[in-house]
Amino acid sequence: MLSIHQVGNRRERAELVRLPASIYPQDSPWVRPPDIVVNGYLDRKNPFFQDGVGEAFVVRRHGKAVGRIMAHVWRRHHRLHGERVGYFGFFECENDCEAAALLLQTAANFVRHNNCNVLRGPFNMTGAQEAGIVTAGFDRAPAVDMVYTAPWYPALLEQSGFRKCLEMQTRSRDNLTSLDPDAAAARSGNRATANLIQLRCLSSRRRNAEMEMVRDVVNASFLGNWGFVPITRPEWELQIGALLPILDPSLVILATVQDIAVGVTLAVPDFNRVFRKTAGRLFHPAALALFGRSKLKEVVVILCAVRKQYQGLGIARLLNAELLRSMRKGGYESLSTTWIGGENAPSLSSSDAFGMTLRHMVAMYERGVE
Repeated sequence: MLSIHQVGNRRERAELVRLPASIYPQDSPWVRPPDIVVNGYLDRKNPFFQDGVGEAFVVRRHGKAVGRIMAHVWRRHHRLHGERVGYFGFFECENDCEAAALLLQTAANFVRHNNCNVLRGPFNMTGAQEAGIVTAGFDRAPAVDMVYTAPWYPALLEQSGFRKCLEMQTRSRDNLTSLDPDAAAARSGNRATANLIQLRCLSSRRRNAEMEMVRDVVNASFLGNWGFVPITRPEWELQIGALLPILDPSLVILATVQDIAVGVTLAVPDFNRVFRKTAGRLFHPAALALFGRSKLKEVVVILCAVRKQYQGLGIARLLNAELLRSMRKGGYESLSTTWIGGENAPSLSSSDAFGMTLRHMVAMYERGVE
């Protein structure tokens, strides 16, 4: 009674985009992302497809769509990391082990056909997009750029032979009023560094050019990290283009040395507070709140990056202390992080300094396909 179909035309893609709304009940913490964002990733104009291949599939039971997946192979990853890994992403499925097994086997067949021997995921296209499934914290709503998945997903993957290959966590703190930015900066432990570094917010007038500086710092900082592939300008524009008009420049903090950016903390208001009300549509009255901060009191740190030659000098804590000052001026009250690798001691320590606690446990899974 199961059938699987490759997504081709516009109607089928619309079905794929809508499918999660039928899986998560109305009282679920899951937040539907804007349809235009998901469609942008799946569109063949996505720069991923300049050096990668991928296909999306929907599984139906008795004609009703009950699951979806995208299988993709990123050749730039192969060349940089020397491993024949293919990925699956956009994985959503009802609590139906047969449907999930069919989706995952179809993805395995696709990546094997494209010269891979491992299937890993969930990984939505590139390192600039969401990764992993939630393994703990199912009662907590996700902030923007965080994943949220159903509690039965770990079992569906494990029943299909997948095992964890990376564990991560998200963190948060609801009340920042008792935090002292100066104390947090002092714990950077290197006064000479503090005197050398200049900290400033993103220039509102030059935000396009300065976000290019952010990309450069990110690429220099994360090169060599697990699974990271440098982000090209077109990939970056796809990822942050929709955010540029609604960014709060005071939440993007640059650390510079003689006007050269050496570190950055990129944070945004929690737009999920708005997306929860828009049902996937940006042309919705509730979306007007994206252009004002009065009701968006939570800030989400998307990334904190420091060039490798400047790491270990306490710059990340200086950046985050400056972020805290900006948040107070802007009337923000709480802070969250997107995923942090379980072995990323510096980032975990930095969040500890802000008294942040666990929000979600997240994991990536993999299995062989040969």
